[in-house]
Amino acid sequence: MHINIRRALAGLVAAAVCAVGTVVGGAAPAHAAASGYLLAKGTGSLYTANDYINLGAVTGGDARTFTFKIVNTGPTSQQFKVTAPTSSPGITRTLLQGSSPLPLPYYTAPVAPGGSLTLKLRVQLAGGLPQAEYVTYVELRDPETSTLRDSFVADLHATYETGSTNHDLFLKTGTQPYVGGSLQQIQSASAIKPGSTATFRLRLQNNSGSPTAIGLKYNPAYGCLTSYSITVKQGTKNVTSAVEAGAYSTGILAPGARTELKVMIKLLEPIGCASSYFGYTASTPAGAVNQYAHVLVAAA
Repeated sequence: MHINIRRALAGLVAAAVCAVGTVVGGAAPAHAAASGYLLAKGTGSLYTANDYINLGAVTGGDARTFTFKIVNTGPTSQQFKVTAPTSSPGITRTLLQGSSPLPLPYYTAPVAPGGSLTLKLRVQLAGGLPQAEYVTYVELRDPETSTLRDSFVADLHATYETGSTNHDLFLKTGTQPYVGGSLQQIQSASAIKPGSTATFRLRLQNNSGSPTAIGLKYNPAYGCLTSYSITVKQGTKNVTSAVEAGAYSTGILAPGARTELKVMIKLLEPIGCASSYFGYTASTPAGAVNQYAHVLVAAA
């Protein structure tokens, strides 16, 4: 649905440009506005039309790479302008085609009608940055007018995989590092199709100096949440009902001790939104922290 809207708008723009060119007759031909959209992925093999992809990143560590596809929805071959402005300090980003660096902004070679071009953006955080969210906007623009056609956010959640409270909650998926801990963060799984499952790991850890028990509750966030089924397991024990009711407890954890859970989120059917967020809250009498599992839906 999201992609169809993009294509419809792109078609209207192209039609309007052609109409203007017909009316002016002998005047110099107007620039045919570039029409297209972006699909992107952070991990996995499938692209999504979602505007945000959230990846965990260790500051000063390995760079995270976002792959994106430029799709030409126009009736003729056309170029595009790619820009990648940042809104956060401490980011180094490199645009790539294969392994070859490209300048920013970058003007693509002509893309055939209905065709696509694949590029990558490699993003690295400087060492010593605080645990926080750091973003780069990837923008698809008209090469002559610089009019924005589409965009997505390459969103890095810097982590040191450490915490400092008695109710720390960490979250990860795939080979990404744990994010969260004492601060709220988000991590995106690889995009999935209906019938497939995104799997996350939750770690509840007591990083205080005194024994304590940590509670965990599922907090529905936003997106097409009713189109999924959720299962939470501690080892082989299904603790879904307890987590959903806010009745789950780790039992007493010694200082430094932790409990790990597995969350499986299955997409049941095609849905009208490109992603959904699933919130989990860890708490003790001393405080609480939220973390968000982000499930991306694969583009059609």
